Amino acid sequence: MNKTLAIILCVGLGLVALIFQLPKGNVSNKTENSVAGGANRDAAAKETARPESESSHATPLTPEQQKQIAGLKVNLQNAKTEAQQVAALEKLATAFIGADKYDSAAYYAADYANKHASLTHILRAGQLFFEAQTYAINAKKGQILGEKARNYFEKALSLDPNNLMVKTNMAMTYVDTPTPMKGISLLREVIEQEPTFVPAIFNLGILAIKSNQFGKGQERFTQILKLEPNNYKAALNLGFCLAQLDKKEEAKKILKRVLNESKDAEEKKAANELLAEMQH
Repeated sequence: MNKTLAIILCVGLGLVALIFQLPKGNVSNKTENSVAGGANRDAAAKETARPESESSHATPLTPEQQKQIAGLKVNLQNAKTEAQQVAALEKLATAFIGADKYDSAAYYAADYANKHASLTHILRAGQLFFEAQTYAINAKKGQILGEKARNYFEKALSLDPNNLMVKTNMAMTYVDTPTPMKGISLLREVIEQEPTFVPAIFNLGILAIKSNQFGKGQERFTQILKLEPNNYKAALNLGFCLAQLDKKEEAKKILKRVLNESKDAEEKKAANELLAEMQH
């Protein structure tokens, strides 16, 4: 069931991975330089502005992508006003994301956030590092990216302590570290503060799946569907949990509903995959 589990977790994480609704992708390589914190933002900017050469990724940039990105870098360098810089940075980040280079997008966003430390820019950098971690192929590099995401999320929380979405995402940066319970504790804090905060409930369900606690997962996703009956990602994951608990008729009913009602191609693909698995 490994292939199916991968699909479920990928689709599931898509619900809570984004603050800025960025497109999805797979990042394949990152620099191992750490992000400097504290007052010396200029030093941190120099450090984070050096992503690995785009050609060093597992899937190199095409000549067309290289040309496009080179031009966008020049535009960013030449931008004079903050509005022009933000617009140029957004275009550059979008190009990197379109080429599945979340790490490079994150480093340029971090460079800008270190120089212009507003909440918006800090969140942008943290979120892009989080995206890069979420889709990292190499676990060690994923941990490094998660640490960078945490640095920016912590800065964001110092400016906006009640941002539950940031707390929720920061919790997930601990999942593949030696201290995953820190993440679970953070999610529980969010739930204590707001018992119906769906992203935190969802992530607790995902963590239950990853630890093979399918009964707990069933509870979490059932709770979400009571709050949001048309949350097909929760329905999909509930179906998966039910299948693992050998409640196959219930699982089929839920998954067929996803198949019939969802408009999302990835959700439909995952539902089809699960239903096919249950025929074996």
